[in-house]
Amino acid sequence: MDTHTRNGRANRRAVALIVTLVFLALFACMALAITTAASSNLAISHNRVDACQAAALAETGIRLIQYNVGGLAVPGTHSALDLHNAVTTQLQTAWQTSTMVNQANITADANGVTVPTITVTRSDGRTGTIDLRIVASGGALDNTTVTIKSKGQFGAATNSVTYNMTVQRGASALSDYAVASKGSIQMTGNASIRGLNNTVDGSILSATYSTNQAITMTGNDTISGNVVVCNPDGTVRKTGNISIGGQQIIGAGEPQWPQVDITPFKPYATNTYSGNGSGTLTLSNITIPPNTNPTFSGNVTVYGVIYIKSPNRVSFSGNCNIIGTIVTDTPAVNDLTNNSISFTGNISTSGVDSLPSGTQYDGLRALTGSFLLAPGFAASFTGNFNTVNGCMVASQYSFTGNAGGTIQGGLVCLRDSAFTMTGNTSLVIDRQHAVATPAGIVSSCKLVCLSGSFASSPNCIP
Repeated sequence: MDTHTRNGRANRRAVALIVTLVFLALFACMALAITTAASSNLAISHNRVDACQAAALAETGIRLIQYNVGGLAVPGTHSALDLHNAVTTQLQTAWQTSTMVNQANITADANGVTVPTITVTRSDGRTGTIDLRIVASGGALDNTTVTIKSKGQFGAATNSVTYNMTVQRGASALSDYAVASKGSIQMTGNASIRGLNNTVDGSILSATYSTNQAITMTGNDTISGNVVVCNPDGTVRKTGNISIGGQQIIGAGEPQWPQVDITPFKPYATNTYSGNGSGTLTLSNITIPPNTNPTFSGNVTVYGVIYIKSPNRVSFSGNCNIIGTIVTDTPAVNDLTNNSISFTGNISTSGVDSLPSGTQYDGLRALTGSFLLAPGFAASFTGNFNTVNGCMVASQYSFTGNAGGTIQGGLVCLRDSAFTMTGNTSLVIDRQHAVATPAGIVSSCKLVCLSGSFASSPNCIP
């Protein structure tokens, strides 16, 4: 073999080696690129998983609050703190046995409700957290916005979401009806309920479920407005010449029932009265101790607050003039026999705004709109009254004989006991001169979810 041939073979082997090395380098680069890409894609996948987990945690926080607070009855006051306290109490009660959060550490102030961080552990041992806060904008007024803020964190990813609820006032037992009773309503004889300014103000409602005979009307009874029954199986039984000016509605939603708070009135009842009520009396801002059971007869005038402690049977008869408001403690025991207030004879009333001059009435004159606030007491009327300057709330009512008059506000029966009217009793409801928010009455509102208010802010930095 000559030298030329040997050189050619060597050159070809060198070229092949170079080509092989080039391909090896190329394959090494491709392998590195694939490994890098795979590692990057894996990291991206992990980040996306973490981001999805953070978003799921944030939305879980929203769902937790919606489930436990949606539809909650809250005070219809002007105080954000009252609303925050109501939400806090609800969450503390709902999560009392929960292991995800210490319910005792849920706190409220005027700035909002804060829930301790909730930690969620997956089956692989990785953990995420949920931070919750609820803030009302301005207090529990109609259409006030309540914002739920929830932040979820998983790994390095965070996601914050918000959802709004609104405070809405539903149908009110006190302001929407002449008579609203948790018990049955029974009218016999020539009983009538009508609105002074328009017919619908003479509407009545029964929310009893203890009997299907929710409303019974016998004789020549008249209702100028609607007759409403909450029980879907309830009935309106009519016998005789019955006149109903509005609609008859069965299965209506239950209205918001008023809550009585006599705290504003109690400081004015500075004089203890332990007499029997007889004789000619002029009294001012009195407290009637338990078991006094007085009967105010003859010529009696009472100014300011009459604060009745339970148990007591108090009667106003003869020529009795009340310029002020009657309030009671709520009895610890359901006993309408030994907790009663009766009005007989000729009773005249005036509101606290008619009180005479005197420092003992300063401040009290502004507590208008309520005449009788007596939850847990039975109220009976057998005589005439001209005009009652305020609403009445009790746990049982009885109107007999020729009892009746004009009431500037509604009547509410807070217990499933009968509201009865017999004889020639007549109630006229004057809404035009009624106070929209009577003193001593805390009306409830509801927290309602606001559709379309969900908003998300992913990858938020704590």
